[in-house]
Amino acid sequence: MTEIKDLKSKYIEGKSSADELTALEGWLAQHPEEKAGLFRDKDILDAYALLADNHNYPVGHEFNRLMEKIGMPAPVHSLTLAILKIAAVFLIAFILGWMVKSLLSKNPAQEKLTEIRSINVPPGQVSQIFLSDGSRIWINSGSKLDVPSLFSGKNRTVRLAGEAFFEVAKDPGHPFIVDVDGQKVEVVGTSFNIRAYKNSDIVQTTLNTGKIRLTTAKGFVMLSPGHQTELDRKTGQVKMRKVNTENFNSWKEGRYEFVNENLVEVFHMVERWYDVKLIYKEQEFKAMNFSGVIKRNKPVSYFLELLGHSIPIRYEIEADTIKIEKLNKKQ
Repeated sequence: MTEIKDLKSKYIEGKSSADELTALEGWLAQHPEEKAGLFRDKDILDAYALLADNHNYPVGHEFNRLMEKIGMPAPVHSLTLAILKIAAVFLIAFILGWMVKSLLSKNPAQEKLTEIRSINVPPGQVSQIFLSDGSRIWINSGSKLDVPSLFSGKNRTVRLAGEAFFEVAKDPGHPFIVDVDGQKVEVVGTSFNIRAYKNSDIVQTTLNTGKIRLTTAKGFVMLSPGHQTELDRKTGQVKMRKVNTENFNSWKEGRYEFVNENLVEVFHMVERWYDVKLIYKEQEFKAMNFSGVIKRNKPVSYFLELLGHSIPIRYEIEADTIKIEKLNKKQ
């Protein structure tokens, strides 16, 4: 067991030899339930390095817990302090929101002070917020979330354009509603991901835990954990399927896991994540799918090289513009 712990620690720190990686892969093949935890620990450490690159990816106490787990001392320096400051801001925002909510519940006349706030996350960044009810939301690159300064009335309603992962605080008397162009998602207390970017014809809703009611112009469906709906914005039709939810919410942990994803949709996500512009002929790629894992602390060239292993391409990077050309086999 000690040997496995050492293999894990070296992998997380990025110090594994080829033989050690092979041994670890063999052990993971026999213990697949350990993969998610190991990859998450690795991503937390990677995220710490990512913060050093000014990508604003807070890891806070999770990083310190990870250091204790693998037997490494948690460094105390400016980056650690920056993380703690970020965590403190979130905690203060939560406490103040709760206090204001409590005060207003005692004085309903003050409810008129509630205002809608827009949170815009630019390409290349990921943000995390707490709402006044204790709900926690991760907001992906190129997304916008409209939230009230505090919740009042029967429902807790927010509006999303883009992608976000929700951990909703339980409050049976006040359903939580996410209003997305073309659909509404209603929950009491649960966790789920919504992807609804304007440049996509599909709105994906993926449920991790609990239950949600999804309402469209054509009716409603109930989702159970591990299921995903796809709303076609053009036709209004909704399809449901069973999925591995990790493939659709891993972005909040610093990586994208693509499994047979439409390549043009992948291009859109890469543009938002890396804040770049991809120039390509859509006709050449729209019928193709892509599978692979990319991380925010890897350069965009890593994705391009990964893509080149499955599709013959040529690319040229000029500042934040990338030209991609599909090659014929003879080229």
